[in-house]
This record gives sequence, C-alpha cells and structure tokens, in this order.
Amino acid sequence: MIGLADRAARRLGDRLESLPVLPRVGVDDISGLPSEPLRQVKIDDATAAYVAKMRDPFELLRQAEAQLAGLLVLATAGGHAIAGHPMLELAAEAVKQAEDGIQTIKAPPPALHHYHHVVQALRAIAQATAQARRVLRPRDDAAIDAVLGPLRAAHQNLLWATTALPGFEVVALSQACCANHTATAKRSSP
Repeated sequence: MIGLADRAARRLGDRLESLPVLPRVGVDDISGLPSEPLRQVKIDDATAAYVAKMRDPFELLRQAEAQLAGLLVLATAGGHAIAGHPMLELAAEAVKQAEDGIQTIKAPPPALHHYHHVVQALRAIAQATAQARRVLRPRDDAAIDAVLGPLRAAHQNLLWATTALPGFEVVALSQACCANHTATAKRSSP
C-alpha cells in the first residue's frame, strides 16, 4: 500500500523531472570568463584569499537553499503554507548576509568564473525567496513551481561554482535520500 508520504514524494519527484530547463538568471556577458577546468586553475595568493573570504557567503547560500527546499517539501507533502513560516525568514536573512558578504569580495581573474556562478546563485535564491513569500495556500502547485524553478537554477549554479575553484562543496540533490525514495516509488507504481 502506498502511503500519503509516498504519493507526495512521487508527485514532487515527477514535478522536479518535468520542469523546463531555465535560462540563467540575470546572465551577464561571460565571454571573458576562464573556461579551464578546476585542475588547471592557478591558485595564487589573491585567489586563495578570495576562497577564504567567499566560504562564509557560499555557506549562507547553501543554507538558504536547503531551508527553501525544506519548505517546499512541507508545502508539497505536508500541506503547509510557507509564506510567513519562520524558516522562510531564516532563509531570507541568510540570503541578505550572503549578499552583503559577496558585495565586499573582489574576485581576482582566476576566480571570475566561480564568482559569476555564486552571483547567479545569489540572484536565483533571492528570487526563490521572494516567490516563497507568495505561497499562501498549501499544495498551491503554481506557486510552488514558481519557487522551485529559481531554486533549481540556484542549485545548478552552486554546483558549477564547486567545479570552478577548490574549497567549495555542495551535495547533489540527485544523490540525496529523497531522490532514491522517488526513484523507488516510480519503479513500484503501476
């Protein structure tokens, strides 16, 4: 017998897979960004200082992303409205602190590619947070999708940032526990 949580997970998993590929949020001209893979980026003193300064803002973005993702699970599976939820305010504060930190950091040339993806993630998470404030009713699919789209773009940019410089990590959502439950539910459904 499939329980309510299994159906909700399957439904959320279906929606995650069926979302359209989003354009990058606020794309600037990136033609001058280095395209070399991680192993070829030269870590000089300025780049090492950048990595040290960027760790806290990057972690705040990861934290806000995780909080928003948790709220989406509550909204989808648990039937909770997320506008006004205390965790939404924590995510918004983390985004603000990350933005304040990022604005004080100057990226040296070897870190420009990383910086670009961190800024894109910041913009997308800020957009997802703003959209989350509009999810007033539980299980409002259109409102939830309006949060999920930018959140997904933010996650992708955080992943790309991890490949641009060493010292930054993000757990791939496809490797998370919930991803395995969704795949299992799909295989077992008629």
